Amino acid sequence: DVTKLRARTISKLFKAHSQKEGAGFIVHRPIGGSNMNEKESDPFLMLDELGPVVYKVGEFPGAPWHPHRGFDTVMYMKKGEGCHQDSMGNKGVLKEGDVQWMTAGSGIIHDEGKEHPGGLLHGFQMWVNLPKKHKMCDPQYQQITNKNFPFLSIATGVACKAIVGKIRYFDKANEQWQVHQSPIKPIVAINYFDYAIEKDTEYQHVIDNDMRAKFKTAIMYVYNGQGQILSSGNKWVLVQRTHTIKFGAQGDYIKFKSAKDETFGFLLLLGEPIQEPIAWRGPFVMNTAEEIQKCISDYQQGKLATVKGKSFIY
Repeated sequence: DVTKLRARTISKLFKAHSQKEGAGFIVHRPIGGSNMNEKESDPFLMLDELGPVVYKVGEFPGAPWHPHRGFDTVMYMKKGEGCHQDSMGNKGVLKEGDVQWMTAGSGIIHDEGKEHPGGLLHGFQMWVNLPKKHKMCDPQYQQITNKNFPFLSIATGVACKAIVGKIRYFDKANEQWQVHQSPIKPIVAINYFDYAIEKDTEYQHVIDNDMRAKFKTAIMYVYNGQGQILSSGNKWVLVQRTHTIKFGAQGDYIKFKSAKDETFGFLLLLGEPIQEPIAWRGPFVMNTAEEIQKCISDYQQGKLATVKGKSFIY
């Protein structure tokens, strides 16, 4: 019964700050900065937006060789492309609209983002924590290609890309509604959607019934245009580019609308909190300070990345 559903209301709203990353490129950081702590964003550790910015050929420096252990890194290439390689011989290219879900697990040393061919570059890097029992699992890559997982029309004026999770969309060729499920299977229960809303359009994202109680964390990041979100007291709250919105843990849907004369683009993240202690130092995220020391000594002694991660491309 739709009438009994309740909207999730805004618990925090702020503008993402900007800072330097990698070999010196600027990012906006909606998650992982001083405006929201790790408990509030759990299981999401970080979200960086790179660009949109135009680079000349060979100008974008990427993020040269660096290690990771204890979590997942997720690269979503909205515009442009970049190469990826790791110390165990895995190589690949992320093209426009592709997403690479990398489980660092016990350890990966990699080099990413090089060889952008010039032109517009716009991407998102997200870090998702892993629970203690999975932090030392074997590394793995899962990649979805834009060709097989594009934006789909889910209502008039509303397109959505399901990076993790499922959506109902209208299949024009067969004139019927279909369910589209992303093949990416994260260790931690999350959903990750990219929404593109045409101007003067209203929609509500109903959280998957089976996951509503689990998905206590819900965060939106606006990367394009402006719109409004329905919040407490049935009031609409104005949001615009770089605004980061954290929702309360209770409720069944998130309702939003675009401006009368402007499109509205945002990422929507839903996740089940892990609720474990976090020890975080640079590219290592573990549970204790001792484990962080072990990461550093393993890296220094060449013992961090010893398993070649399996790779799945969809």
